[in-house]
Amino acid sequence: MENRTTKIILKALIAIIMVVGVILGGISAYHGDEPGPQQKMQLGIIAYNKAADKCQCNPPKTVEEFEKEEYERVMGDISSATNNSVGWSVMLTYAAIIIGIVFNIVGIIKNPKGIVKKVVMLGAFAILLLVIYFTTKADAVPIDLAKALDVNGVAYSTGGYNMASWGITASLVLLLLAVLSVVIGGIYSLVKK
Repeated sequence: MENRTTKIILKALIAIIMVVGVILGGISAYHGDEPGPQQKMQLGIIAYNKAADKCQCNPPKTVEEFEKEEYERVMGDISSATNNSVGWSVMLTYAAIIIGIVFNIVGIIKNPKGIVKKVVMLGAFAILLLVIYFTTKADAVPIDLAKALDVNGVAYSTGGYNMASWGITASLVLLLLAVLSVVIGGIYSLVKK
């Protein structure tokens, strides 16, 4: 009975983490990228027209002033969404690590013979992460990205770029492995019946 309860709790926690992850992805996608010159001008024109429709007159501010205000508002929204997404992502990472450690300790206490299997799994996981790191490691930040960061006054380093590349690639590989394990497990359970 305890094993079944543990599995239900673990599945519920994983489902919660996945839902929050999807919501964070949606928030980031909704706010999008920094507007370019064309989009920036369109923001000003749209805001100017809204103000003109509201007062049925020529607004006291110019299109350029509206453009500047709207651009600052959009950039504030993007910055806020990014900060929230990063904060929640860090919290989810810590939660996943803590959950994994707690359930592994409980598993080792309940089944001390299974420690070899756990050590092999953790070793394979560590090797996978190392392989991903060394395959994504770059000697320098790509020129296009460096130019864009310089233009926007964003500080960067090769180490930070490598960690970001590693984190993104590791997440995608682990997501793919999770999907494959669910699909293969489902096929296996169908065949087994």
